[in-house]
Amino acid sequence: MTSSATVLFVGALLAAVLCVAAEGAADYRYPYTDPYQATVYGTPPDQIHRPGPAVSPKLRAIRIEGRKVPDIFSYSADMFYSTALQKGEAPLIFIIAGTGAEHNAIKMEFLTQVFYGAGFHVVALSSPTHMNFVISASRHGAPGYVPHDVDDLYRVMLWIKEVVEAEQPVSEYYITGYSLGAMHAAFLAHRDSEKGDFGFRRALMINPPVSLYHSVKRLDSWLTAENLGEVTVREQIASLIARFSDYYRDADITDLDDNFLYEMVTRVNMDDVDLRTLIGVDFRLSASSMIFATDVCLRAGYLVPPADYPLTKSKPLMPYAEAAFDISFENYMDEFLLPYLQHLDPSMDRYTLMRQSSLYDIRSYLMESDKVVLIGNTDDVILNDNDLAFIKSVFGERARLYPTGGHCGNMMYGPFVEAMLAMVKL
Repeated sequence: MTSSATVLFVGALLAAVLCVAAEGAADYRYPYTDPYQATVYGTPPDQIHRPGPAVSPKLRAIRIEGRKVPDIFSYSADMFYSTALQKGEAPLIFIIAGTGAEHNAIKMEFLTQVFYGAGFHVVALSSPTHMNFVISASRHGAPGYVPHDVDDLYRVMLWIKEVVEAEQPVSEYYITGYSLGAMHAAFLAHRDSEKGDFGFRRALMINPPVSLYHSVKRLDSWLTAENLGEVTVREQIASLIARFSDYYRDADITDLDDNFLYEMVTRVNMDDVDLRTLIGVDFRLSASSMIFATDVCLRAGYLVPPADYPLTKSKPLMPYAEAAFDISFENYMDEFLLPYLQHLDPSMDRYTLMRQSSLYDIRSYLMESDKVVLIGNTDDVILNDNDLAFIKSVFGERARLYPTGGHCGNMMYGPFVEAMLAMVKL
């Protein structure tokens, strides 16, 4: 298997492992005390919350008139999102996906089912760092600067508000998101407190970062010698693939379903280095597709040399994908995003960029607004002690932190889901 194919396989595998579904336990007895295991393994199939009768979300699209989309991305000219609407009046909740995730990603589909089952109209939105959003809806085309990403989300949400209200009455509005989408949800609530278009009753943050750049720097470090020693990323991935392949070859397979995928990943012998590598690869894959889309849409020459334009559908893209995978988010910030922002505003500097993409920038609002609540875990792998201290001091009793669960590992766990719904309905 080629190195690029290996990377793609691991990313798909990690996503699939988090896709298992069944009923949760009555008390909080989440099984994984190791935060890296929790993050990768998720919740055992027999302990995942059952949202109730399934709903089939409706795929929808928005096309911005006059927007120029590169021919190679013509399939992504529409911004896709999904809805699950009740029959008749109901509150509406927007769900914002985590880094690089689409509106119909595994976690998004799960949250859609959960909130629809709780009586909400649901609108599921891709992350503004997802390739489709970058291509079809981003005003600046360079995601990763939270104020700009929130501008894009807010504008799209206003369009969707009109569409939904023309179909079903909406009693009130809510917003939530997980991981980076949780940070976006808080910033959107802050934006709406100034503009008043939605009047959100509650904003629920699920496993948010406190500082986007501190968290992604930690994730990027797991693909360096700091985590891997003298082994390269591709050698580490190849080793993992070999072990997965051995398990697959020797397993008594009756059905290649979620239970099998869960069993495979939990039974293959992986230490913390392996687990951190999987988490880092999953993040890097999301970031690399975002960087590629950004570079092509802006014709910035960061990845694709000017001589290679125009890109056509027949042109091999794997060399660009491999080059993008080798770029850390910090490199992207320093070499691409910051210079771009300084072009728009010469007063921009690195410190300002980092602060404005952290919860510190809206600390006063978060302390004063009782509508913003937070649920997460004290062992979240993207948080450090300072981040936890910030959450506890700013949110106080409006934050519920579990001792185990890693980063979003317990997000489908029954007691966690029940607590999440209770916090929304306060």
